[in-house]
Amino acid sequence: MKVLLCLIVVALVAAAYAETPLQKVRKHSDACKRESGVSDDVLARARKGEKVDDPKLRDHGVCILKKSGFLDDNGDFQVETIRAKLKENADHPEKVDDLVAKCAVKKDTPQESTHSFFRCLHENHLS
Repeated sequence: MKVLLCLIVVALVAAAYAETPLQKVRKHSDACKRESGVSDDVLARARKGEKVDDPKLRDHGVCILKKSGFLDDNGDFQVETIRAKLKENADHPEKVDDLVAKCAVKKDTPQESTHSFFRCLHENHLS
């Protein structure tokens, strides 16, 4: 799936500090790659838009959302943080509240929640 592409979008949106968005994404992705153990091949396939159902890729997504402040250690979405950061960078900030309400829904596991969140953002063309 295009999960990694969505992860990159969210990480870029989450960058609100001195680092550029690309630096923040690289920093989070590098750290999360070490933590999740996701392979370079899986990441490359996901970056190309290929549908990839790999548990390590899902763990990678959880890690990036946590490092972005979008997910806490209990797997709960930090809705106010998500709203604020998405509104700062969205082409249509007036749509963010509805999108967050629709997409930031807790599932049985953080991995399922994160996967669903990214899929929802992608399907709803967050830009």
